[in-house]
Amino acid sequence: MAFTVFKNEKKLPLNELTLQLEEGGSKRSLPALHEKWSEPRVFTRYVPFPFKAGAVEEGPALEQWIAETGWFIKDLRWLLGLEHFRFWSTMVHNRGAIETVISFTQTAIPYYLAGVVRGAATVYPLYSEAHRLTIQVICRLVTQRESDQCWLAKEFLGDLLYRHYLVSVPLLVELLPIYGCPDNKPLLARLLQTVFKLQPKYVQDLSVAVKFLQETFKTIQRQIESDRIEGQVANAATLNDLAVYTLDCCTTLALLVELYPDCRPVCADLGLEQSISGFYDNTLVLLYKNVFTMDNESPYLTYLNAARRDLLAAFRAIVQLQLEKVREGGPNSLNPADKFLCILTECLSEPIFVRDYQLHYPLDKDLDELKQTVSGLDHFKLDFVASAYCGGEENGGLTNGHASSDSDAEEEDVVVPKEPAAARSDVELTPEQKVEADVRKVLDVLPHLGDGYVRKILLRYGDDPEQAIAAILEGNLPPDLAEADPAEPYIPPDVKDRFFVETGIERLNIYDGDELDVLTRDTVRGVIKRGKGMPGQPRNMREMLDDKSHVREMKTRTRYQEYQIVCDEYDDEYDDSFDAMADSESKKIRLTKEMRNALVDEEEEDEEGGGEEEGEFQPSKKPLDFCENPEVVRARYEERRRSKQQARGGGGAGGPSGSGGGGGQQAPERDVVGKAKGQGQDKAVLQNRKHKNENKAAKGNHNRKAGATFKRNKGMIPS
Repeated sequence: MAFTVFKNEKKLPLNELTLQLEEGGSKRSLPALHEKWSEPRVFTRYVPFPFKAGAVEEGPALEQWIAETGWFIKDLRWLLGLEHFRFWSTMVHNRGAIETVISFTQTAIPYYLAGVVRGAATVYPLYSEAHRLTIQVICRLVTQRESDQCWLAKEFLGDLLYRHYLVSVPLLVELLPIYGCPDNKPLLARLLQTVFKLQPKYVQDLSVAVKFLQETFKTIQRQIESDRIEGQVANAATLNDLAVYTLDCCTTLALLVELYPDCRPVCADLGLEQSISGFYDNTLVLLYKNVFTMDNESPYLTYLNAARRDLLAAFRAIVQLQLEKVREGGPNSLNPADKFLCILTECLSEPIFVRDYQLHYPLDKDLDELKQTVSGLDHFKLDFVASAYCGGEENGGLTNGHASSDSDAEEEDVVVPKEPAAARSDVELTPEQKVEADVRKVLDVLPHLGDGYVRKILLRYGDDPEQAIAAILEGNLPPDLAEADPAEPYIPPDVKDRFFVETGIERLNIYDGDELDVLTRDTVRGVIKRGKGMPGQPRNMREMLDDKSHVREMKTRTRYQEYQIVCDEYDDEYDDSFDAMADSESKKIRLTKEMRNALVDEEEEDEEGGGEEEGEFQPSKKPLDFCENPEVVRARYEERRRSKQQARGGGGAGGPSGSGGGGGQQAPERDVVGKAKGQGQDKAVLQNRKHKNENKAAKGNHNRKAGATFKRNKGMIPS
């Protein structure tokens, strides 16, 4: 430890004070806040005591905790006993000093669980001493003046705390549930006010902390809703941990807005009112129901009720900010009044929250104050909020549809004579009719309830309408019914759901149990396909080729008898059109003289032969072929080509030019080759070249399609 004598005769602040250091026989001046004055001490961190099944666990772990907590207490006492300049030098330059304080705030139990350690004689004295010393160290950190000679400038202290993370908003938030008992509330309020006055930058961090608390509510809600959607049932330990965590968050928020009211504008800017109402209705109620289902006498139900009270108190403190602005008066009082009504209107979607808030904080006086104080206020909106919160069950505007409808209004105009009582009593009602009659009795008294909600209550009270009505009016319903939706309608059961009851097979779709269901019927309509292929079809390719059933089917049918019908009517117009079509599709063939002479000789023979057997029917010598012989077609085409060559004056296929017997004029020979290059060309050769060049494009080689069509028409190409 560096030795010095503390002197501050000029009463300077610590940040301006210098001290004389005596070391090794020499003296030198150092600032009062310097690393040389810090103590190189290893601090002991606090660890929580062993806790199991709601009680302190005895054993070696407890003995170890007692020893470590004793050292922790010694370290805190040593810190508090340091001189002013040494204390601040140690807190700034020895990080272990502030970390040992934070270790307690992060693991200490909240004030509402302090009863757990009060019964343990070995734990409670040590824990209470650590509890007291920790808050004393934190209070010394935010103390600006300890004496006339030991003090710091306000701006310097605020910057020192914020820059070195000696005090942070998370640390302040952790202090609230630990020291939030009624006896410590004045101390916490003064602590919070001092910190935020020393350093305004903490307000920005406070906004982040409130936003994180808002996200925490959403995280808890998502956790519970996901378990509900997935059909999972959390165990008792998980539900109890969620209950304690929820209470910790709700208590922190309630204490924050109560002990530091200046944070309410931050909460209002973040829309924390809607988050509170939604979390109250959708999460707290469901969590209470789950814990009650596990154990209806669980002590954690008390924690959840305390969380509900804290949330209502926090909501009340936040919306009270708008009423305070209205009371201040001035021309701007209309805006906060309208915002107050808007907040209450947006919370109407949470009926349980609205009911509980009205029970704990009645709005009659607040709404009357607004009506009398604020001029120009929308009285329609004011009356709507008043009827929603203060009307209770007298508000008949909320209904599930069974109270009145168009069909009911039309039926009211029709007077139906009632049957005598004796006649009605003779008719025995079915169980469903009896339940419906009991439901109508309850709805006659409480028409704002839903059919499904009334049926649940009647089922719980043994179908006794009088007991059900009394329980509803007195508010003595079981927790699960009290948390149910009062406007829940009744949805009749599906008739097809009986299929599961009768067969034990789960109904997967709307077609189960119909005429095609093989699970419930021995014989079904249609063909049931099993395996590959269809019933009656061949199993492989060989079996398909060997199957001649289609041939037998065609023989047994009278399909070919239809072609034996001969029509006696003769349609000359039809024959002419058919002949014209046939002529248009065929090409006209020019015959040579030899072919024409052969045809004339054949006709003469036919005439001679016809004269001998006149009047008798003679079938054609050659039947009509299905496809014309290709050889005949080629011969005819060759003859046609030869006749064209002869007509042009050329020779036959195998003879010299002009030897075809045609006697036609020989086509002129056009020489385009001429002599060798460099020897000159005749005039005739030049003219032939010019003629060839000018007429080479007269007919291109574009007759492929025409040739294919010609072959197809003559049967040479199967189509």
